[in-house]
Amino acid sequence: MTGPHPLSAASLFSLTGSVAVVTGGGTGIGLMIAQTLAANGAKVYITGRRKDVIETSARVHGSPDKLGPQGGSIIPMVMDVTSKDSIKAVVDEISQKEGHVDLLVNNAGVWAGRALAKPEEGPEAFGNAMFAESIEDGWQREAFLTNSISPYFVTAAFLPLLAKAAQGPTGRAGSVINNTSVSGLLRLTQNGQFSYNVSKGAANHLTRQMAFDFSHDSIRVRVNGIALGYFPSEMSTGGSDENNESTYSLEEWRQYASSIGAKVPRMGSPRDIASAILLLATNDYVWGEIVIVDGGFALSMPGNM
Repeated sequence: MTGPHPLSAASLFSLTGSVAVVTGGGTGIGLMIAQTLAANGAKVYITGRRKDVIETSARVHGSPDKLGPQGGSIIPMVMDVTSKDSIKAVVDEISQKEGHVDLLVNNAGVWAGRALAKPEEGPEAFGNAMFAESIEDGWQREAFLTNSISPYFVTAAFLPLLAKAAQGPTGRAGSVINNTSVSGLLRLTQNGQFSYNVSKGAANHLTRQMAFDFSHDSIRVRVNGIALGYFPSEMSTGGSDENNESTYSLEEWRQYASSIGAKVPRMGSPRDIASAILLLATNDYVWGEIVIVDGGFALSMPGNM
């Protein structure tokens, strides 16, 4: 045998020859996903609204010495997932360069705030806090437009390229992975963050519906979701360093987890998300699943999975 065993990790999870697109790929979870795909051989286009951020991530994390001898590449492209014109421009550019896309990861997302009161404060205080939230900026523009509407339009725009993946170098069907959230599966509001959780619940259902329609013989594109728990990112920690990576205080995390009854001793790591992403990206037998990667968070929370 001249190459690796067909059941070795090197064979099973190789993405050599693959073209991938990761929205919101410049920081946090998106950057972890982009690094994973590129380290296993993929050419990865990372998109984001902040040109300086995605260019820094591509330079720092996409260099050959970082990705290793079997690595692919990381290429930055400015794209606003809430703008159809911006989406179309990127799809057109990638079409000219590649002719197909093997994997689309809809990762871009925002946290839209929470009601600034708790149920134990009574109906007047809690109702007023809920009513004070912004419809246009909070619920519509941030939560739903970014977290559940944009994956629909981004996927629609890339669908013809994804459908061509089976005729590409890998021979695999095109694949979509939606980064939803375990928050979209819980009854718990996590201290009143209704808008984020509801938008992620919509993203979970969108994933199931796209998976069903895209399984049609005329399309044959796989769609799955990854419902993540807490990972260090600009959303969960409030910022990132000069390499666009986020860190967190273990003690502060444990205090927060305890306050909401979560029995999870730490946040997730890049390795935790990497193995799950590689499974969904390479296993052609997984269709229409919402894979929970949350350290057991959902086990101790009220939910409906």
